[in-house]
Amino acid sequence: MLNNEPNKGLRKKMKLKFLGAAKQVTGSMYMVRLDNGYTILVDCGMDYEVKKNPIERANLFPFDPVDVDLVLLTHAHIDHSGNLPALVNHGFRGHIMCTPATAELTGYLLYDSANIQFHDYRKSLGRAKKTRRDQVAKPLFSEKNVKQTVEQFLTVNYNEDFQITENIHVRFLEAGHLLGAASILVTVNENNKTTKIGFSGDLGRANSKLVKDGEIFEQADYLITESTYGGRKHFAIGTAEEELLQYIQKTCIEFRGRLIIPAFSVGRTQAVVFTINQLKKKGLIPNWLKVFVDSPLAIKSTPVYERHSYLLNEEALAFQKEHGSLFHFDGITYLEGMDEHDELLNYFDPCIIISAAGMVEGGRIQEHVMNNIDNPYSTILIAGFCAEGTLGHRLLQGQSTIRIKNTDKNVYAQIAKTDVYSSHPDHEEVLSYIKRSAENSRKAGKPIQKIFLVHGEEPQLMAMKNAVEGEGIASVVVPDMEQEFNF
Repeated sequence: MLNNEPNKGLRKKMKLKFLGAAKQVTGSMYMVRLDNGYTILVDCGMDYEVKKNPIERANLFPFDPVDVDLVLLTHAHIDHSGNLPALVNHGFRGHIMCTPATAELTGYLLYDSANIQFHDYRKSLGRAKKTRRDQVAKPLFSEKNVKQTVEQFLTVNYNEDFQITENIHVRFLEAGHLLGAASILVTVNENNKTTKIGFSGDLGRANSKLVKDGEIFEQADYLITESTYGGRKHFAIGTAEEELLQYIQKTCIEFRGRLIIPAFSVGRTQAVVFTINQLKKKGLIPNWLKVFVDSPLAIKSTPVYERHSYLLNEEALAFQKEHGSLFHFDGITYLEGMDEHDELLNYFDPCIIISAAGMVEGGRIQEHVMNNIDNPYSTILIAGFCAEGTLGHRLLQGQSTIRIKNTDKNVYAQIAKTDVYSSHPDHEEVLSYIKRSAENSRKAGKPIQKIFLVHGEEPQLMAMKNAVEGEGIASVVVPDMEQEFNF
């Protein structure tokens, strides 16, 4: 049991406030404040819209971080964890609870974020006129802040009740989205009343690569769930192996070109590499075809999957038992240094290049895209969601020319997209999750009172709201930013 006392005065009602990912995808952050003032923050993600706005950056938190007693972190992705060092920098001194795998991955991602922000700041400062340098947005946090943040992690395993205070318990459940990702149930006993609040976090798809399927809350009075793909259906119908093999055969074997795959360093890269390993072991990819992973962050995060192999699904564990490593095989090379990266830019034989960032917005992948965009024998395979305005999104629009790193390039390469690696459920899968959650609560004798839809653009959220209301499950709310509810 954590002994830190609440640091607020008495309040009449327990409150739930939506401070991020309300009618948008990024910046997940929700506050639960008990009657006695004890304050819990669920996630503290970076809002990519605020990230680009110097004025809003100075007002990241519409509350005093000193007043937060505890943070519950669902998973490592930056849109859920990215502002934790800023929270610490502004005075938060409580624990950050998460699973062990999330703690490791988050540490790597936050150090990487701090480094990127510092270098972006230095570049912007160098480009700015002397009279405008004071207007250049400074980094949100430093590596020193990240170090302190990591020291405040407190890890918990799945499906273990953890007592926070005399009247607060939490339980982390497998979410199926990313290694270590969790849905979190917060149980509060006060004023002779028990209230269970379920935060889905980011959910995963059934039978995904590497991680297990997500779990459903046994009972929740209130459910806060993501709806990223509300109103949308995933279009890939084959397996990941079938989907990827067709691009490899056509691009690398038939056309003797290069297959460029933008992929997030944590999660997506590991899933793609594992799929290629499976194809290799089945003899479906020739031994001469080389695979390059050009991402220092992927090099750091990939061993986390092997250290926490107990979290992997049956498919991955069976493969590991038979073949050994999931992510190392003859013909694969992991590149860390810039010298190796530069050498790869001059490698023109058929190959597969996997690099970050997944939305092609910054990172080493931009140079690989730039190096291959005018080659009609190459394919750029977008393997995940690309937010509007990103280079990945612009590539998918079918433009004949594209501007990369201040250079206009003709688009002759094949631009393809697959959602077979999507780590978010589509409309029907989210609706099924909500229906099963409601059914569990009904069987437990206490139906869900209210469902809150978050982590999606407004059209997707409204599509999901209409679908849930059509099922007659419970009252459904699409909250606004900073909207507060009393329980």
